[in-house]
Amino acid sequence: MKGKISFIIFTYNEEKRIKYVIENLLNYGEVLILDDGSTDNTKKISEESGAKYFVRPKTGKLDVENQETFDFIKSIAANDWILWGFADYIFPKQLLEKMVEISFQDNKKYVFIPIYTYLLGVTNKLMNKCFYPNFFRKEVVDFSNNRIHGMGKYLGKQTEIVYLDDKQENAIRHFSLYNLDKFLGNHWRYAQIEAHQKFEAGDKFSLSYMLGAMLRYFVVYYKYSYKCGMRGLIVALEYAFFRFMVYVKLFELENDITLESIEKNYQKEKIKLLSELK
Repeated sequence: MKGKISFIIFTYNEEKRIKYVIENLLNYGEVLILDDGSTDNTKKISEESGAKYFVRPKTGKLDVENQETFDFIKSIAANDWILWGFADYIFPKQLLEKMVEISFQDNKKYVFIPIYTYLLGVTNKLMNKCFYPNFFRKEVVDFSNNRIHGMGKYLGKQTEIVYLDDKQENAIRHFSLYNLDKFLGNHWRYAQIEAHQKFEAGDKFSLSYMLGAMLRYFVVYYKYSYKCGMRGLIVALEYAFFRFMVYVKLFELENDITLESIEKNYQKEKIKLLSELK
């Protein structure tokens, strides 16, 4: 049975993965693909698989978690409930049935779902576990002034929030596709976005905050990933380094450290040294 759910799946060049998640969701609600201008067969495969395909509007922002994108989603979503998801998600049957059930209940509006993350090809053990409020009625969330990877501001009552039990049958399976090359590319982009958002909000660089954030991310990931041996240690160190990149970029923004400003200072010293030859 289909619920009153619009499954929003963000994509960019996902021809190898998009069919799985569409087949996973299609019998439980409408599936809307919000694409960022893929150059592969994402559009063709999405439509052949039964989803509705849209190119998401350009908002001038690099992250998707913004009010302009959400307003577009609300304009195309036929249902009251939104699932905010990605092409590397798979949903167990019991979770989907529970989501359908919730979508018909007026006293529930905002749901935290456990997400189990797999990395580096390991599927028999988790690399990370978290709870994410990515299932909600579209009238109860405001994405104004939201930051990257945030899920906006909840506008409803606390009594209307649901926390699903931390069980495999309730958990979104997140098959995160990263090796070092892709991790550095994607997370450097995320780090720049987050650092700029912090800078614009007036946040200041702090050595203690940076070291604390690095330690926190290492602990959060290594809490589960240690069971995966060396791969787990690598994952925990990578995410600690991700926090390092965020705060280093913030430091650069605060101190106007760019290649141009660095070279300008070098030029002054070069001129000084050359003048001694005269």
